[in-house]
Amino acid sequence: MSGSELRAFLRSCVPAGARDVARRVLGRSHPFGLAEADLQRLQGLPRYRAVEIEFFGRPLYICDAASFLSAWREIFAGQIYRFRATRQQPVIIDAGANIGLATIYLRRQYPESRIVALESDPQIFEILRSNLAAQNLGAVEILNRAVWDADEPLRFSQDHADAGRVGAGGEIHVQGMRFRSLLEQQDCVDFLKLDIEGAEARVLLDCESVLHRVQQIFVEYHSLTGQPQRLSELLGVLQRSGFRCYIERVGVRSGCPLVHIEVESGFDLQLNIFGIRCGI
Repeated sequence: MSGSELRAFLRSCVPAGARDVARRVLGRSHPFGLAEADLQRLQGLPRYRAVEIEFFGRPLYICDAASFLSAWREIFAGQIYRFRATRQQPVIIDAGANIGLATIYLRRQYPESRIVALESDPQIFEILRSNLAAQNLGAVEILNRAVWDADEPLRFSQDHADAGRVGAGGEIHVQGMRFRSLLEQQDCVDFLKLDIEGAEARVLLDCESVLHRVQQIFVEYHSLTGQPQRLSELLGVLQRSGFRCYIERVGVRSGCPLVHIEVESGFDLQLNIFGIRCGI
């Protein structure tokens, strides 16, 4: 993607009335925080090669160029996590923080926010810790925990990018944390981002009685091939909790799903689900 293509993409992604916000959040010299030279270098790298780049003028460590570029376009160009806060110091929870791109974006949007970021993979967590420190974001609470419905050790399959997940065949152990307990500690969560690679329905069902504390929510839904789909359960708990939902499909798109289903990272369907409350 050239510099002119980046600028055109920004114009297409960000409505005219929101461009002042975009410039404040994304930066002026490089609208997406990434210099064109680094962009070109990353596009030529093989998968899973660790590298350091400059991001908003500060170091950023990445473990996989392809997953970084995908998330970077989605978060910083598309502004998928942009939300409207009703107070100056919103509480934000980034569940499934990976290397920290969403946390960086959200802190730049709301510099006085209180953010809790959770990442289950211990190796990715160390990159997250380094990136948040290098980006000089101030105090962000970070937890090396797998978002779950119980406090218990779990098997975890590492992906060395952005698709590691809890599963019986995992090669390492991680510590699961009952996510409900974190929500119970908050009077109000202004924005909850939940991207936990297939555990989202299980976690949200356990949290149903406290989801009224969450004002706006983003959930990435994952349908694991060969296992029952839980989309109706997930949407049900969101709707019973007072959210109005909007859905976009992401990932692999099967042109003829009645004939052939494409699978990516073990998932045959991925959806972005946005939940808002009336009046926000």
